[in-house]
Amino acid sequence: MAIYDHKYGELSYFRVFRAWGGEEHQEYVRIKRSRKAAHTKAKEIDARFEKAQKSYCQQQALLPEYHVRSNGRIRGLRRILVKRKGRSPSDVFELRINVPWEEEIKRTTISVGVHGPEKAFKLSVNKICEWYGLKPKSESRLAMMACGDLYLKEERQQKENEMKLVEVKHDESISNTVAEQAYQKAREEIANLRGGLMKSIKRFTA
Repeated sequence: MAIYDHKYGELSYFRVFRAWGGEEHQEYVRIKRSRKAAHTKAKEIDARFEKAQKSYCQQQALLPEYHVRSNGRIRGLRRILVKRKGRSPSDVFELRINVPWEEEIKRTTISVGVHGPEKAFKLSVNKICEWYGLKPKSESRLAMMACGDLYLKEERQQKENEMKLVEVKHDESISNTVAEQAYQKAREEIANLRGGLMKSIKRFTA
């Protein structure tokens, strides 16, 4: 409810205020003899505002650009690794959706390990559509499904990074081996030089 007490000089009002579509909507109800009667009228205005606000938000939710950001990601959906003590990391799609006309934020996770990446992504999009009341063949759902390559690419990128990490470790191991061999060879050469020098000194002093 968006009803506030408001004072204008000596006069008392209820201010009814809501904003949607980048515009502010407000009305004032003068409190005269009965505060209760004025508040009842303010609630009627607020109910009218709320209905218009919800209708606007529902219309916006039908638009693909409402759900798909300019970077190709879906509003409220991300792919993460959940790490718990004593357990292996779990690859999941995390949904945190703020449906404007609902009071609570909707949350859930869908396991990539259980369903596989493609099915898990599809289930995630379906859940978003369920929460927004979008039809299976709506433009918004089709637009979200078209973002799949970006989310599935993250798995391939992760595997490539793991491969690179293994290669780097392998290269480091090779480099360490080469360095040890070079160090050992240098020690042997120094020892040989010292041995030759000592022999020369002995011949010279004999």
